[in-house]
Amino acid sequence: MQIRQQIAQRINDYDQAHDQLFIEVADSGQLDEVLRNRSTTEACYVIKLETQAQSQSEYYQAVTERYQIITICSNYTDSYGAAVGERAEAMQDTVFNAISGFICTKKGDTTDPLKFVTGGLVDLKDSLHVWADIYELGYTQQINQQ
Repeated sequence: MQIRQQIAQRINDYDQAHDQLFIEVADSGQLDEVLRNRSTTEACYVIKLETQAQSQSEYYQAVTERYQIITICSNYTDSYGAAVGERAEAMQDTVFNAISGFICTKKGDTTDPLKFVTGGLVDLKDSLHVWADIYELGYTQQINQQ
């Protein structure tokens, strides 16, 4: 399972056990359609942003991967009277609690824990509140020698 899929699964499992804020939690495959058609609200999507590597020796390199977590919610007051800002913050808290410190696996090896880097508002129009947080993790990878 890809790391972005592990992150999405972790968020979904946490949300189902605690808050049940999200209708959908998935990796990046569905996000383009959702943003184009505004078809899903109360959702969370995981996107791999970048991978960087730095050689530690001729045999190993330190790899850092960054992932963007997009949360989407409707701009309305829900049936409990919570405004969109409160619901959006609750979604961000759920993501943070679910994945901060989460250790993923890559080819059977564990990564460093996920850590929060930054977050910000992406869009607040067309009746949707779209927020993005960036998390990163690291691991050591062997350099193939021929």
